[in-house]
Amino acid sequence: MAYSDSYFTARESWRDWRIEARQLMDLARVSNGTRVLEVGCGGGGLLRLLSARGAMAVGVDTLETALELARGRDRSGYAAAKQPRKPDRSALVRIGADGALPIRAGAFDAIVAQHVIEHLPDAGAALCEWNRVLKAGGRIALATPNAGYPDPAHFADGDHARVYSVGEVCRVVEKAGLVVESVSTIFPFLSRFRVLRAAGVIAYRVFENLPYFAARGRTILLSARKP
Repeated sequence: MAYSDSYFTARESWRDWRIEARQLMDLARVSNGTRVLEVGCGGGGLLRLLSARGAMAVGVDTLETALELARGRDRSGYAAAKQPRKPDRSALVRIGADGALPIRAGAFDAIVAQHVIEHLPDAGAALCEWNRVLKAGGRIALATPNAGYPDPAHFADGDHARVYSVGEVCRVVEKAGLVVESVSTIFPFLSRFRVLRAAGVIAYRVFENLPYFAARGRTILLSARKP
């Protein structure tokens, strides 16, 4: 997949992207004054939402084109997503492919990563680095595709290094020294049920907690704490 300016701008208008973003912020307990690192900030859409909550946010990415968009060269994505233009309280940093963060240890209250770890050749090493810059008691919230989703073709992307199951993502997070506090899946597979699919968000929320669907949602949401 080509991660271009148009991709980053378009995705901020997607309903499912906005649902994930809100849930990640809730899981990370983001509020006014929270120091938040977003890993893989893309075009800056989630940074904008973090700033709107009053967070002091830093976004890092390996793609210069994404950071250029996030710096404000094209704000059309925010208009499409109907986000309020509040004062921006975020900063941006480009990182290398090795994922090393030029940030002191314990600098952040929270870290969010929306569809990042599936792209990393060594997610375990990256999580250890995220753990390093997180303060004691701080939280990580991440979203990633679910290998248990019944339609794996949905995740066809040459840039994916690995798609994790619920159990696998829990293990890699715990191995990095973090304590998993919650894990769930959202957007259950309803393609065989046309009427339910048409109901959209309402159907998702009703069915994602039922036993059959609970581990089969399209996206895994996980929160973990640094001891």
